[in-house]
Amino acid sequence: MKRIIAGLIVTLLVATGALALKGGIDRENLSLKAGPTQPGEALSLVWVESLIYPSVVRDERVVSLGVRTAAPVKAVNATFDFAAAPVNLTSHDGTVWSAAFKLPGKVAAGVHVARYQISGQRGSIQRSVEFFVENSGQGRTADISHGEVYKNAGWPLTVSASCTAFSLDANRHLRAGQVLTSIAKMTWYKVVFDDGKEGWVSAVNVKEPAEDFCLLGERAEKAGKFQVAEEYYQQALAIDAALVSAHVGLARSYLATGQNDAAAEAVKKALRLDDRDIEARVVANRLAESFMTTGRHKVRAGNWQAASGQFRQATELRPDSAGAWLELGNSLAAVGLNQAAKDAWVAGLKSAPLDRNLRAKLGGREIAIAEARAPLPTTTARVAKPAAVVSPLIANDSLQLLKNGKTNKGTRIEAALKSVVALTKSLGTPIAEKGWQVKKQGEKALVSYLCAQGGGALESFDWLVDVDTRQVLPHNDNARLLMSRW
Repeated sequence: MKRIIAGLIVTLLVATGALALKGGIDRENLSLKAGPTQPGEALSLVWVESLIYPSVVRDERVVSLGVRTAAPVKAVNATFDFAAAPVNLTSHDGTVWSAAFKLPGKVAAGVHVARYQISGQRGSIQRSVEFFVENSGQGRTADISHGEVYKNAGWPLTVSASCTAFSLDANRHLRAGQVLTSIAKMTWYKVVFDDGKEGWVSAVNVKEPAEDFCLLGERAEKAGKFQVAEEYYQQALAIDAALVSAHVGLARSYLATGQNDAAAEAVKKALRLDDRDIEARVVANRLAESFMTTGRHKVRAGNWQAASGQFRQATELRPDSAGAWLELGNSLAAVGLNQAAKDAWVAGLKSAPLDRNLRAKLGGREIAIAEARAPLPTTTARVAKPAAVVSPLIANDSLQLLKNGKTNKGTRIEAALKSVVALTKSLGTPIAEKGWQVKKQGEKALVSYLCAQGGGALESFDWLVDVDTRQVLPHNDNARLLMSRW
């Protein structure tokens, strides 16, 4: 079953136009709800997936909406907790639906909900997907390496298949062969239409130009036109900031023209994206040697402070180089930064624990510290998912659904709880009602009614609530007892 589910998710990511990218998507930044419909729902579907990407919305404030169903449905639209007007999703076959939506600037930071209405021949079902909006970084200087371009920048984009694009809260139809001007790309392209208005078009419906720019950059490199190559690689990165080959090519071009610091930044970005890329490693090694050579020239000139900067660059590019750490420590010690020098030598021992030169620089205590520390693995820092906090809209819906739900004997759950508390107090047990609490529990909401007994011990009645399928399931012994006896 897990393999089937994984396959269906991959199929959705490929089939949903807004998410079909050569560079892939950040699966950690995808909010997805998937599973079969439940008995009693108006539509009976073997499988339905609803998603929103990214799950953490930052500066661009545009989201990709997607729904996939195992059988064709008539229509899909989405509404948000901050706007009443629905957004219509489009589909070629009735099973894969997609759209792009730009959030209005007034949307507050925090957890929000996209609520899909999926309509078929016999009725409709609802699926709610949460996402998180971060504070907007508007006003920052555009950075081409992060996929942003200046207002007057752009590149031609050819529509490869008839499709629907989003523009100013409306959809417009595009025909195959139509040429647009693209000015930014996320999981879709931000474009300028013939009439000068801006909008969004799914990346799957246009020819991907990033690889073409990268190829042009390589050709310019071979011809010795390194400045031209830099421009092509920057164009490629403006389209796809995760294209490793473009970062590496940019680093090579910078290195060829003596711009070592810029080359180092470019290749470090490539290694952060893929630390196993061979070409990136080769360029990093060449750069590290260049920094080491320059650093030694600075040492011979007596400029230890400048030398330390060169050696530090070398350690960042080649963290396994004992020689780079040794020279960095020497240069720091020469300017009186003795503790920083020891830290550098200790760091060197992590990758070369038997290096005699490094061990000779340290006392027994520092060596013991270095030996006690395991080499740090190379990892990519991941931001905790803020969407683990339940949205106020889902919390309110879950709470109302639970309160109005019925026990097995037909009593409203809220009334049954009041009866239990009243009975407990009548028996002489001191009890303080703490009230309701709603938390995230997977795709459902964990709704609890909290009470504190006389000794301060906290008791809870817990239910799992799915607002889409209208399911209310007892989740602990207290809730199960209440559902069976009241």
